[in-house]
Amino acid sequence: MDKEKNRWIRFLGGKSLIFTLAALCLLAITIFLFHTVSFIFKPLWVIFISVLAPGIFAVIIYYLLNPLVRLLEKKIPRVWAIAGLYILILLLLFLGGLQVFPIIQKQTEDLIEQFPSILNDFQKTTESLIAKTPFADEFSQATESLENLWSKISNVAGDYIEKGAQGLGSVFSAVSATFLTMFTGPIIAFFLLKDKEKFYASIKRMIPPAFRADFDEYSQIVNIQIGDYLKGQIIASIVLGVMYWPSFLLIGLQFSSVLALAAGILCIIPYIGPFIAFVPGLIIAFQDSTFMVVKFVIVWFVIQLIHGDLVIPRVMGDKLKIHPITILLVLLVMGELLGLVGVIFGIPLYCLIKVTVTYLFRKFKQRYNRFYGEKGKYEHTEFTKDDYLK
Repeated sequence: MDKEKNRWIRFLGGKSLIFTLAALCLLAITIFLFHTVSFIFKPLWVIFISVLAPGIFAVIIYYLLNPLVRLLEKKIPRVWAIAGLYILILLLLFLGGLQVFPIIQKQTEDLIEQFPSILNDFQKTTESLIAKTPFADEFSQATESLENLWSKISNVAGDYIEKGAQGLGSVFSAVSATFLTMFTGPIIAFFLLKDKEKFYASIKRMIPPAFRADFDEYSQIVNIQIGDYLKGQIIASIVLGVMYWPSFLLIGLQFSSVLALAAGILCIIPYIGPFIAFVPGLIIAFQDSTFMVVKFVIVWFVIQLIHGDLVIPRVMGDKLKIHPITILLVLLVMGELLGLVGVIFGIPLYCLIKVTVTYLFRKFKQRYNRFYGEKGKYEHTEFTKDDYLK
C-alpha cells in the first residue's frame, strides 16, 4: 500500500503528499491572483486581437506562395523569387480589376437594389401557387415558422458579424482595420517567406532541449494540418468560383458574376457557406422562369459534385480527418466565441488545439505507462507525424 501511495505521489510529482498538496495550493493561488489582476493583461489582449487578422492573412499568403517560392529559388535567389511573385500578383490584380471590378460593382449595386422586390415577388408567387393546393394552411404556418427562424438566424448572424467587427476594430475602426490587414499582411508574409528558417530557429532555441524533437514533430503536424487546409481551402474556393462563373453565364442567369463570386468566397465556410450562396441564386432563378430554376439547380449540384469528388481531394488531400458533425459544432462554438473570424478560421484553430491536446495527452500516457504499465499499457504513446496522422 505504501508503495502504491508513493508511486501515485511520484506520478503527480514530488516525494510526499504534502509537496503535491502544496503545489496544487500554489497553483490555485496563482490562478486566483491572475484573475484578480486580469485588467493588467487587457492591453495584451488588445494587441493580440489587433494582430490576429493581419497575422492570419499573412499565414494564408505564406502557404499559398511558399511552394512557388521553393520551386523558383532553385534557379534564382529566394528574395528575388518572392519579389517577382509579389509584382506578378499586383499586375494580375490591377489588370483583372480593370476588367472584372466594374462588372462586379454594377451587378452588386443592382442586386442590393432589386433583391428586396425579387424576394417579395418570390414569396407572393409561391403563396399563390400553394393557395391552389390543399396544403395552403400548412404552408402558411410553415412560412410563418420559417420567417421566425430566419429572423433568429439573421440576429445570430448579425451578432457574429458584430462580434467579429468589434474584435477586429477594438483599436481602429472596421475600415482602418481592413486597410491595415490588407497592407500589413503581405509585408508580414514577405518576411515569413524570406526568413522562415530564422524564425523557426529562434523559437526552437527557447524550447528546452529535451522537448525539441517533439517540437519538430509538433511543428510538422501543425504545418500539415493547418497549412494544407488553408492552402487547399483557398485554392478550392477560387476553383469553385471560376467553375460557376462561365456556367451561370452560359445558362443566362441574372447576376451571374456576383453569385459566382459569393459561392467561391462562402465556400471557405464548410457546409454552411455553399447553402447560404445557393438560396439567393435559387430565388433569382425562380424570378426568371421555371426552366431557369431547373437549369440553375442542375448546374449547381453538378459543379458541387465535380468540385467535391475531383477538386477537393486533389487540393486538400486526406490529412484533415474531421467528422462533418465535428466541423459543424466547431463552427457554432468558434462563431460564438470569435464571431465572423471564428466562423471563417474556426477549423484551423480547432486543428491547432487538437494537435496540442493530443501531444499533451500522449505525454500523460507515457507517464502513466512509466508508473502503472504493469496493470495495462496505453497504446499510441509516441508523438510522431506518421502515428498522429494514421
